[in-house]
Amino acid sequence: MEASIIDVLLNGSPMAAFAVFLIYLYRTQQARMDSLVDKFQLQLEAIRKEYKEDVTELRGRYDSVISEQNSARDRIKDGIEDRLRKVHSNLSSISSTCQSIAISQEVSKDELNTISQNVEAGLSAIKDMQDQARIRDIAKQALIDK
Repeated sequence: MEASIIDVLLNGSPMAAFAVFLIYLYRTQQARMDSLVDKFQLQLEAIRKEYKEDVTELRGRYDSVISEQNSARDRIKDGIEDRLRKVHSNLSSISSTCQSIAISQEVSKDELNTISQNVEAGLSAIKDMQDQARIRDIAKQALIDK
């Protein structure tokens, strides 16, 4: 085939030489374009791989931040629950203390009422005794005066 191309170039018209030049130019350009497309495809694959790695890294960071936030929320929730339990137990102990104080006050009131009744009974007994002593004194005086 090369011999026929050389024969056409030497014996043919200038248009034939130009046609051969255009064919040569087209093939070299096509080879260069194929090479550029292959390089472009390789670059695209590299970019896709890098993008996947970036996305994976971002997802990892996102997951770690979310898990840290969840654990912080759980710690706060547990702390609040513990505080509420302590407050509940403190309120229960205060309530029982207040009930015992109220009961002891009621007992004290009952005891005070009983004591005051006893004191009043004692005072009335003393008054009766004093009245009887006066009556005796008056009777003695009357006997003496007679």
